[in-house]
Order: sequence, then C-alpha cells, then structure tokens
Amino acid sequence: MLSAARVEPAPAAVEPEERLFIPSLPTLDPTTLIPSLEPTRRALWPLDRLDSPDVQLFYLARAGVYHTIKHWLARRTDGVVLMPAYHHGVEVEAVRAAGARIVFYRVDADMRIDLEDLAKKSAAPDVRALYVTHYAGFAQPIADAKKLAAARGLKLFEDCALSLFARTSSGAPLGSFGDAACFCLYKTLPVPHGGLLVGPNIPTVTVGPPPLLSTLHHLAGLTLAHLELHSSNIGRAVRQAARSASRATVDKAVATVKTGTMHLAPHELDLGASKLVEHLLPRFDDEMVVVRRRRNFQRLAAALDGVLPVVGSPLPLGACPLFLPVRVAGDRKRDLMQALHARGIDAIDFWGTGDAACDDQEFPEVAQLRREILELPCHQSLDDNAIDRVAHAVKQVVAHA
Repeated sequence: MLSAARVEPAPAAVEPEERLFIPSLPTLDPTTLIPSLEPTRRALWPLDRLDSPDVQLFYLARAGVYHTIKHWLARRTDGVVLMPAYHHGVEVEAVRAAGARIVFYRVDADMRIDLEDLAKKSAAPDVRALYVTHYAGFAQPIADAKKLAAARGLKLFEDCALSLFARTSSGAPLGSFGDAACFCLYKTLPVPHGGLLVGPNIPTVTVGPPPLLSTLHHLAGLTLAHLELHSSNIGRAVRQAARSASRATVDKAVATVKTGTMHLAPHELDLGASKLVEHLLPRFDDEMVVVRRRRNFQRLAAALDGVLPVVGSPLPLGACPLFLPVRVAGDRKRDLMQALHARGIDAIDFWGTGDAACDDQEFPEVAQLRREILELPCHQSLDDNAIDRVAHAVKQVVAHA
C-alpha cells in the first residue's frame, strides 16, 4: 500500500520572498458562508448519504466509535476488539470506554495491516470485532479483512477518520465495506468540527447541540488561516492580533470543545454537529478536493525525490491523501519539524506516541513509524506555488542539517 519509490521531478521550487504560512489543514474562504443561488454540487460518498438512516453526525468521530462498539457489545463485558498497533490513541480510549478489551495486531513498516496476524488473533473465542484503520487516505486490504470478519462471524469497523473520499484501486469507497465506519470531516474539509458515522449496523444516538461559541471560535480560526495563507503579511498581522485578543478574552470565557486531541473527554461523546457544518458541506466541490490533493501530493513527492523518502509514492489509484508522509531517520524529525515551523510550514509529528498498553517491543515496525513519520501539507487550499515553497523549505532545512 504505502511504499517509497522514485517519481518524476516537479519544476524547481521558487525561492520564497517572505515567510509564508502553510497550514496543515485546509482553510475556509469566508465567501463560502454566504448563501448562494448556485446549484448544490454533487457530493461524493458518504456525504451523499447525509439524509439516510444509516448515517449520524457527531461533533467528533470518536463519539461514533464509542457508541458503535458499546452497541455491538451490548451488556457483554468480555468482548475483545482487535485494533491496529499503529493508532492515534483516542480511538483506543473510545473502544476501551465502550467496555471492550483490546488486543493489538501488527502493522508493517509501510503502514499496511498484517492479515496473517489479524487472522491468527481473530480465532480467539472472545473476539467480537475487527477494527481496521485506513491511514492518511490510503486503502488497507479491506476486502480481505471483510472476508475474514465474515468467516469468523465478527463485526468489522472501518476507521476512515483520515480517509474521507478515498477508495480502493478498483473504485469502491473506503467505509463501505464494514458494518460501521467513521469519518473525521474537519481533517479533509474546512468545517469547524464533524464526525460522521456510517453503516448498516450503527446505533441511534440522541445528541445535544455543540456549544455555539466554541463552533464560532473554530470557524474564525479557519477563515483567519485562509486570510494569512492568501495575504501573507496583512493576514499574519490580523490573525496574530485576533489570536492575542482571543486568548485575553474569549478563551477565558468560552469552554471550547477542542478537536484533534489525543485523549477522550466523556462530555464530547453525546455532542452532535452544528447546523453550520450541514450548511457548509454542500458548498464544497468534493471531486475537486480529491483532484487537488492528488495533484499536490504528486508534485511535492516529485520535488522531494532524493531529499527524503516519501511514503505512498507513486500514488495508488483511489487514494485521497490527507498529507504527504516522509521518513526522517534518527533523531532528526523534531529538529526538522521545528525548523519548518520557523519558516511558516505547519509540519506535524504524525502519531509519535500511542496507547500506553501497546508494547513497542512487540511491534518494532510501528515504533519505527512513530519515530520517523513527519506529515507535510498537501491539501486542496494550497496552489502550485505553495507546494513548491514547502518543497523549497524542506530542501533548505535538510541541506543545512
């Protein structure tokens, strides 16, 4: 699935004339908030199913994980859920909070689940469900996992939090194989929050409204990031002033429900998504999101050929990359990340730590992934010039390391 390979080089990077802000997540053009008479764009799966009884919106995707596993286990307290050793951490906490015991299975150095290890561990009599994660927009061998689950009489949960709009090489949407699947909307689209639960075997959960001020707080961050991305000097000054004012006033008065956190907070589990999210979703061109992400990934991967090993290149059919993963060997990852931050590039340490119950010595390939993988932005808000500037910054830092 994800393997390092050489690709054709992109045009040479442009020397940046100023410190350019390149965010890790897509930004929101404020004009998207304005009501429009234009026809609604055709949504891609699963966003074309929002009115289906097999779909529920939460504030965060982890809530869908929790409620589904709890529903599947019912009153049983001895159920085991098999989960990948390579994980974020909060999804493990959600499954554990639902009453399951967790057994981890192997993931190889290319982020591909080990079907043999999964098959071996699924034979235990107390296993109730298989949990498969599609990393960063790349498909796992999910058809084989589905066959295994069916043969064992187990439920299959697909974690597509990082893989909205991604498909298998044959074109089947990720999330359509399992008994349930979750998607994290704000990772791929510029919405303030949103976790989507999809599947034929999901519970019906009564959810409460999210805090309005918290939603507006996140929305302001998305629009200010857009201003800084496209008007660097003016945008940076406005965004910094707004953030300073927020820390002094709003942040002290508003109980913000944060996104992207590593640990589970029980009050998040029964929050629904804002109506604003439902308003925004039809305004995005989903097909163009996929096209732009694939183009940006390929352009950045080509520019970094021979500089750092790129994971996932050449880009498989069906992939909708969330970011461009690179391997940074040794102890250089944090130094490289900090140097890129100093140049305005929001590089992220991808899953540097996991759940404490997962033994690094049992899964050495996962331990290596946690040490080495750095994510570089390649989302749809970035044009060719922005991608070239990311490449140029990486080359500068690596050359002077």
